[in-house]
Amino acid sequence: MDPNAPPLFFFHPDHPDFPSGKKGALGEKGKALVEMAGLGAPVPPGFILPARFCVEFFQNGGTLPQPALAEVKKGLQQLEAWSGNGFGDPKKPLLVSVRSSPPQKIPATFTTVFNVGLSESVVNPLAGSDDDGRLAWDAYRRFIAGFAVNVLDADPEPFQVKLGEALEAADAEGDNELDVSALEALARAYRGLYEEQQIVLPTDPLEQIALAIAAGFRAWAHPAAEAYRRSEGLEELAGVAMVVQVMAFGTEHPQGGAGSLFTRHPGTGERVPYGKFLPIAYGSDLRAGLRLPEEITELEKRSPEIYRELGDWAGKIERHFQAAQEIHFTITADGLRILRARSAERTSRASLKIALDLVQEGVASPAKALAGIDPAVITELLHPTLDTSAAEAPLTKGMPASPGSAVGQVVFFAEHAEELAAQGIKTILVRRQTTPEDIGGLHVAEGILTVTGGLTSHAAVVARGLGKCCVVGAGAIEVNYHINEMTVGEVTVKRRDWISLDGNTGEVFLGELPQVQPSLGGDLAKILEWADANRTMGVQANADTPEDARRALEMGAEGIGLCRTEHMFFDIERIPIFRKMILAVDHIGRSAALAELLPLQRKDFLEILRVMDGRPVTIRLLDPPLHEFLPKGIRSQTRIAKSMGISVEQVQRRTELLSEINPMLGHRGCRLAVTYPEIYQMQVRAIVEAACIVTKEGIPVKPEIMVPLITTARELEFLRNQIAALVERVMDELGEFFPIPIGTMLETPRAAMCSESIARHADFYSFGTNDLTQMGFGFSRDDAGTFLPQYLESAILQQDPFISLDKEGIGAMMRLAIENGRKGNQDLKVGICGEHGGDADSVKFFHKLGLDYVSCSPFRIPVAKLAAAQAALEEE
Repeated sequence: MDPNAPPLFFFHPDHPDFPSGKKGALGEKGKALVEMAGLGAPVPPGFILPARFCVEFFQNGGTLPQPALAEVKKGLQQLEAWSGNGFGDPKKPLLVSVRSSPPQKIPATFTTVFNVGLSESVVNPLAGSDDDGRLAWDAYRRFIAGFAVNVLDADPEPFQVKLGEALEAADAEGDNELDVSALEALARAYRGLYEEQQIVLPTDPLEQIALAIAAGFRAWAHPAAEAYRRSEGLEELAGVAMVVQVMAFGTEHPQGGAGSLFTRHPGTGERVPYGKFLPIAYGSDLRAGLRLPEEITELEKRSPEIYRELGDWAGKIERHFQAAQEIHFTITADGLRILRARSAERTSRASLKIALDLVQEGVASPAKALAGIDPAVITELLHPTLDTSAAEAPLTKGMPASPGSAVGQVVFFAEHAEELAAQGIKTILVRRQTTPEDIGGLHVAEGILTVTGGLTSHAAVVARGLGKCCVVGAGAIEVNYHINEMTVGEVTVKRRDWISLDGNTGEVFLGELPQVQPSLGGDLAKILEWADANRTMGVQANADTPEDARRALEMGAEGIGLCRTEHMFFDIERIPIFRKMILAVDHIGRSAALAELLPLQRKDFLEILRVMDGRPVTIRLLDPPLHEFLPKGIRSQTRIAKSMGISVEQVQRRTELLSEINPMLGHRGCRLAVTYPEIYQMQVRAIVEAACIVTKEGIPVKPEIMVPLITTARELEFLRNQIAALVERVMDELGEFFPIPIGTMLETPRAAMCSESIARHADFYSFGTNDLTQMGFGFSRDDAGTFLPQYLESAILQQDPFISLDKEGIGAMMRLAIENGRKGNQDLKVGICGEHGGDADSVKFFHKLGLDYVSCSPFRIPVAKLAAAQAALEEE
């Protein structure tokens, strides 16, 4: 065997199975190996069974098809010719590894099987040709254990126990310290486990390799693997490729070993050597963590020539893939062998620095650099984080509903948060569950902690919109509002005690922990500039106030995709007037209260339209049920009764009359407009008057009116006619004329299924994916936290559908609604305004659906922009 001969792969880029024409045919690992071999890198020779054989395997009843076996034999013959060794030859055996190569980076479904081709008849002659037999017996015991666990589904624990006993008997810290007799005894002990577990170790090398490949194919179809692909929308990935390579032994001589090298520091992004090296080891030993590895720089002292060669190839491989790489290597008796290269994991800050440096150095294009950034790192960088290095164990843990961190004094009522905020004191608002009535406290608190609720509960949604840290569903907490304290087990936390929240993990700590503030510099701005240049889908913001609108523009919003008008009514000056409207017994009383609200509502729209300066502003008319605005406590009820000159009993009766068994499916949204038309008439007038005034000021406007909770075409037609007539009348009054699109929020399954007829009366659709998910699953987004964790833990669901869109069900409804909607109205503009608009994975799915824009909380806009750009680049 010529150690300097080029690596042998007979699947080259011009082969029909190379991924240029068939996505994932060789898998991510196999494709990288072929490309590195093409560069001339010292890759161990081998061959790849493309993914189509995996498909044929299952079509063939779980048996390797003859064409696959023929390819295996052909590949082995070429490896034998290259090496001069024979597969199964007791005198000069060819030993290979078998590993899977998934189409893209997904959790491992199969662990590498080493030293395939060894048997009892081969190991003895091989040991005799070895200097001391150690290499042969070490390889054999690894093969026995690996084949049993990975191919024959044996229990791994007894093998681990036997290894532990051998180390203890030899007083050794690692298996590299076991001598040949100990390794031979360990191999015999492993063989004994086969008899105990009633499994058979095949001696025929062709049977061994066929079984190993079949095991890799079966792992692809494991229920957990299938569930993961389904949850990630990867159902189109038909199979896994399998890589067969000549073994590269890092245990062959004293200078041998295995290691990993990062081409950039994964913590800082700097271009400095970083990695680990383990002397006299397999690559799997490094990952197993049984021995403490050395820093990669120690390799320079051991083998300076190998170290320089590794560095040279690291630079070439990084330039080829245009991304920071993690390179796995082995040092054999014949020199350096590179086993794998893949995109390197790194911290959030390192990701940005690496991307910018690669472009500046001319290694990568901006588009390629963008593709290598995980959108989640942007979220982390936009918020302060807790320094928990010196912290004690968390007090409790809930669900991380809004990122960042918060440190403050505990309060249990919104008004207490407002009182302390006026004194400059930081607070954490703790509630069993928040309601719209808590909005004042939510605005001023540093963070929010709730006992119940899920990731799209009221507290979670409001917190994300405000950019505040929030932890929900911390069920171990018991709150006692009467004495202003909460307990977790035997620990009691009183009002104004300090606590710290970690919105990235959901952990709650006692005391005042230090915070690390974000310091982005210009890195993020440059990354987003590249994203804007590459994305095709618009990114807008959910914003309800002029302050929200300004924040949205600072974060790069191209408009407001959702302005929730109900949030305007919770202002301390307005809520009493709005409550008067609700409590009024007739149309006259309601109209009088609405007349008071009109100038206030108009003022909101005036300021928002001025701030947005000609960008689209989609204004959703009143959506929540009216009972949400009424006071719950006797003190608040007494105050409103006094202001209206009525009795407390009258307030309580009206509140009881408006209460509903299931209000989210009750008297809300467009149903309010049918029964109380004067509410929407006031809002529409306020919108049009504000738009006309701003237009007269010379500022362009693009208001859009959105009707919520439509379920039938007739509903929208009925309300659109009323709205359009009022728009025209107000414009006539003010002498201004410009288009105001009228559309709907598509948030019910029936609306999605009847999209074509509804679209005939809509200028645009905006999917309300929060409610569409809630109604589609039949899950209450406020109460699902009581069972969703168990669903996720049991793999019934792979992810929370309120956080990342369910593509299989809700996504299918959306696809149908878009296709049919554009049949009903070919000019239909379509977007989404649910919390999914800030989830990177969901945004990429929305791009595939052909949405015109997504709308999300202002602080999630950078994430949405990056994900939208990556989706466009992937499509190209």
